[in-house]
Amino acid sequence: MKAKLHEHLQEIKLNVRKAGVKYVLIVVLSIGCKKGNHYGGSDQPDKKAIVSTIAGDGTDAVVNGPALSAAFSTPADVAVAPDGTIYVVDYNDHRVRKIAGGQVSTLAGSDSTGIVNGHGGAARFKDPYRIATDPAGNCYVIDEVDPRIRKITPNGDVTTYAGTNAPGFANGPALSAQFLINAEGLASDEHGNIYVGDTFNGRIRAVSQAAQVTTAAGDGAEGFRNGDKGTAEFRYPGAVTCDQQNNIYVMDAGNLVIRKITPGGVVSTFAGSGVRGTADGDATTAQFDQPLDLVADAQGNIYVIDDQRIRKVTTQGKVSTVAGGVKGYADGDGADAKFNTPFGLGIDAQGNVYVADANNNRIRKITFQ
Repeated sequence: MKAKLHEHLQEIKLNVRKAGVKYVLIVVLSIGCKKGNHYGGSDQPDKKAIVSTIAGDGTDAVVNGPALSAAFSTPADVAVAPDGTIYVVDYNDHRVRKIAGGQVSTLAGSDSTGIVNGHGGAARFKDPYRIATDPAGNCYVIDEVDPRIRKITPNGDVTTYAGTNAPGFANGPALSAQFLINAEGLASDEHGNIYVGDTFNGRIRAVSQAAQVTTAAGDGAEGFRNGDKGTAEFRYPGAVTCDQQNNIYVMDAGNLVIRKITPGGVVSTFAGSGVRGTADGDATTAQFDQPLDLVADAQGNIYVIDDQRIRKVTTQGKVSTVAGGVKGYADGDGADAKFNTPFGLGIDAQGNVYVADANNNRIRKITFQ
């Protein structure tokens, strides 16, 4: 049901209110090539954003086949592999779907729910809602109700990549490390390191190719402190992305700003005034309202889901709105386009942005001309 994701968002808001924040949406992590920086593409200064639908007919169902007649059930996130294959976590039908060659198919999962590893339809997910791809084309998935990171090979083999079934906080070997449930972000960099926006642990975590989990930034306390990564504080950190200089950008949802972490581990405020709103502008005056997911292009420009809008942050931290604004469904240019609860972003090697438009049950594409 479409209502399920809406209930998920309401639960997040309630959790945050209980934690003493007036109102906030938790954000998702999207690192480096989270969903496809892919080290190509082009900058798009002052280019017009064109929104189109590439998959889904808008019905709430599970139908494979030709992309525009296929059906999704609340697609929550999208990632683009280096070869251009698009992967979708379809939240309410418990599957990971694949878009390639104009066709939609199921990569893994089925109607039966659970946390079960295996091949293709024998694997089980409960509420998959975040996905990233690495340079080899493997997918990584976070399930809303499970504190583990799952890995899916291109041929559909599902295994546990990091974490245990016990939520908590522990670094160390990947399969004994712990994360909290509702970790709101997931990403991969160009080297295949995986990053997690461990939201309610107040930290950004990293899983190396050597299968070791460390803390990339954050001391676990709820706050707003820049400086060294070990003493920096976030308030519900979620979406993350990184540029080709290995800087990491974090949507600090509770503070309504984007933070920057340098390769040397220095945390600073990159964009946002910390005041809730939708104002575009320079880094220190721009406002975010309900920020969710992030991706970065090859030039380091960042794209952000902010309520019903897709916004752009330049390398200088200047914020603009590239598409959307009013809830609904419409393809078209920039502000004429409409989304209904966009929930996840991906980006391809050409710099095209993909949107999991959850309550429209469609995958949308933004090109720049």
